Amino acid sequence: MKSAMFCLFFIASVGWIEYSDAADAARAPECTEYIESGQWVYKFNEWVLELKPTLCGRQIGPDETAYMFYEIAKKFSGDQYWVNTRGIINQLTCHLQIARTKAEWNLEPWRPYVGHAETVLAGCNVVTPKPQPPFE
Repeated sequence: MKSAMFCLFFIASVGWIEYSDAADAARAPECTEYIESGQWVYKFNEWVLELKPTLCGRQIGPDETAYMFYEIAKKFSGDQYWVNTRGIINQLTCHLQIARTKAEWNLEPWRPYVGHAETVLAGCNVVTPKPQPPFE
């Protein structure tokens, strides 16, 4: 339930889903499954979620990103390693934008959240967090 509620928040807050009319909004997702396999692995002293998207999952447009994220969250968010959900979303959308053809996608909860644009600029591998804005 927590994952479903976050997915709805994700859709509402990101605003990537745009529909021209009610009929479009009611259409079902094109993929029946977005993730072929996934597992948590310990690499380079950090936990990483290794995902292998399905062929359909690799070809989705922005209107199905939330569905893909929901499947990932449903399968993996119950794990103790699932933290920094916003950073995970940015890494997912980054992979969809610049790394669709990579054999595996690594989502790394330890990477700082810096927003989508900066995640893309870092090649999906952000290391340095944004500085905190001054306290006013």
